[in-house]
Order: sequence, then structure tokens, then C-alpha cells
Amino acid sequence: MNSTLLHSTLREMQALFASPRFWGALVAVSAILGVAGPFGTFQELAPLPRFAYWLALALATFSVGYLTMRLTLAAVFGAAGSQPVRSVVAGTVAGFPITAMVVLFNRSLFGGPLPSAAAAAGLFLNCSLISVAISFLIAMGRNPQGAAVTAPATAAPPRGSAPSPQPSPPQPTRPPLLDRLPHAARGKLLYLSMQDHYVEVHTDKGSTLILMRLADAIREVGDTPGVQVHRSHWVALDAVTGSRRKDGKLFLKLSDDAMLPVSRSCIDAVRKAGLA
Repeated sequence: MNSTLLHSTLREMQALFASPRFWGALVAVSAILGVAGPFGTFQELAPLPRFAYWLALALATFSVGYLTMRLTLAAVFGAAGSQPVRSVVAGTVAGFPITAMVVLFNRSLFGGPLPSAAAAAGLFLNCSLISVAISFLIAMGRNPQGAAVTAPATAAPPRGSAPSPQPSPPQPTRPPLLDRLPHAARGKLLYLSMQDHYVEVHTDKGSTLILMRLADAIREVGDTPGVQVHRSHWVALDAVTGSRRKDGKLFLKLSDDAMLPVSRSCIDAVRKAGLA
């Protein structure tokens, strides 16, 4: 297992677990399951223990399933592959550890023998279908579909007529890349850094890992003025606060005190941008 890939995935999960929306959704789902009491839990558990059971099980299975799906997507597909195929493969693979988690969870709580082969196969089918559906939902949340909006052209006034008031300059559009971030991290773009199969997007509100290529992320920075300074780094011009040389290599200092290297092939572009 690539340690960088695992580290990047764990950091992405850490950012997810810091999101209030994630915990709100998890508590809401657990409350619904706690009230409904499926799979015999209504008869086996009182209301409060039943809610705690579903909250713990939902958190455990989501964690192991999410980790498995992200690692599977990165290891098998990278940034390639059609979304339906990616979701089906990732969800099916995640069905194995999720099934094992449910079996061990229930056995430790309720005791009894391990399920038969037929019962385990049925549980795996259900877990796989649910994880495939969750994989599709995660992908939809990461890749929102939106139509580009353009301003209509303004017709020239007839000759001899009074000139119409000039429209105010168009406001910069929000970078499409921000729509991929959690709401809490959607701030001013500072820089992008490649981390294995992921791009780490840094804003003035934090950083988030996104599974995509750096070239694709740069295309989604919108009107944000910036320059690629290295094959693994892109910076917004107004996020650079200075530069320095270390061991003959040029580094740019960012507003969050990060130091990013400038590759030789990008030095001319960096100088033209007035950063060095």
C-alpha cells in the first residue's frame, strides 16, 4: 500500500469528520434507523440503546467503507474511468469490509454463531448495494453539474443617439473548484499542491484533498490570477508574500507561511508574473 496514498485518504477523512454537515446527516440517519428498528433491533433494544447502536454502526461502516472506496478508486483508476464504473467497482469492493464489520459488530453485541454462507452472501449483497449508492452520492457531491452562465452581448446604440450608461465591470466569478470543497473550506484560493493522486486545495479557510489531476484543478480556478510554479504546485498571485533562495533553489512564501519550490522550467513564468 502506498503510504502517501493512505496518508492523503486519512487526511481527507479527517476533513470530512470535521464537517458539521457530515455529523448532522449521520445523526439524522441513525435517528431514522433507531425509530424504525430494522433487522430485529426494535425487539432487541430499547429506544436509546437502539439509537446508539445505529449511530455506532453507521459511523464504523461508513469509515471502513469510505476508506476502502477512496483507496480502491485511487489505486485502480487514479483520475481516469467513467463515473458509473468507478462507483460500482468501489462500492462492490467496499462491501467486503463492511460486511465483516457488521458481522463482528453484531456478534460482539448480541453473541451467537457466525451467519451461514447464504446469510453472509445476502448481507454482502445488501452492503454492496448500499455502498455503491453512497459512492454515487459522494461522486455527485464532488462533481456538481452546472451550466456556465455568460452575459448577453450589448448591442451598439444607433448613430446620433445618446450613449447609454456603461455597465459596471463584471465581477469575478467564483472558481468552479470551490464547489468541490466542503462549505466550511470555500474561501479565497491560495494555492494547489499535488499529493499523489489527490490535489490539496488551500484557501484562507483551510485545506481539502480532492481526487483529481492538478491540470484539471488549474482549469477550475476560474478568473483567479495565478501561475503554475512547479509540476506539483500552482499559486494565486496575491497569495505570494515573498521569495527566497535556499541551496540555489527558488522558493515562494505564501500568506499561510508555506514555502513552495519553483522548478527551473517555471522560473520564467514566475518572473513574468512579478513573483521573483
